[in-house]
Amino acid sequence: MNKVIISLLIIIVCAVSLGLLQHIGISTRKEGKAFSLAHERFPVYVVQKTVDVVSLWNEKQVHGRIVVHLGKFLHFMKSGAASGGVQGPMQINTGTRYEDIVEGDSSHYNNNSPDRLNFLWVAMQKNIARGIYNVIPPPDFMKRFGLTDPAAAQKDIVEHEFGSPRVVTTRLPSISEPVLLNIDASFFASTDPAQILDVLLKANLSSDIVTICLAEDNPDVTDFERKRLHDFIGLLREHVGIINFITPTTGLSTVTK
Repeated sequence: MNKVIISLLIIIVCAVSLGLLQHIGISTRKEGKAFSLAHERFPVYVVQKTVDVVSLWNEKQVHGRIVVHLGKFLHFMKSGAASGGVQGPMQINTGTRYEDIVEGDSSHYNNNSPDRLNFLWVAMQKNIARGIYNVIPPPDFMKRFGLTDPAAAQKDIVEHEFGSPRVVTTRLPSISEPVLLNIDASFFASTDPAQILDVLLKANLSSDIVTICLAEDNPDVTDFERKRLHDFIGLLREHVGIINFITPTTGLSTVTK
């Protein structure tokens, strides 16, 4: 009988401990007012450079969040000290297709500060992000992973960074909690602005911080992609309040209708 009682006590203690840890985890996340993208008029921050996204997240003091990033690059190049050398060709934790970086080898890259190559990796290292969804348009997804069957682009690629999930997908996820949503200009290399607006407004997503990045610090983003992004912003103005974010070192954010 004593063994049964002890076993029950252990189970109860474990259950209570898990509940407390979950409560602490939720309570320490920094969230602002969340907006349903499908049903509410929501604010959108327009930033000039990739690193400005991290500056905004830092200014808002967010941490422990799920990031949904729309773009054709992964922005997850690890520093050489952290990468452990060469990674496998199908692993997704190595960054982008920049000409001066071999996909799968980050051993020579040694930057722990956010830049266009690593800002999502840095966000995870600093616990701004506890999970990342990279949403890539199907044509770019197939090109990145060398796929020839369109059906293969419907399968998510899932990896973990020290237990934190990373998902590379072609679809907007359905997540119950508010996310940090970032839309990069590179997403419009093969995406029509009106089409993505329709998908976004029908998505089962809520967010307290939505950013649109012109990626002016990324030489692999073309003027065509930025023009399409500006077209997207023009369509979006009917549904959102546009805030032009300027980094704290250069000035204040300004709001435009």
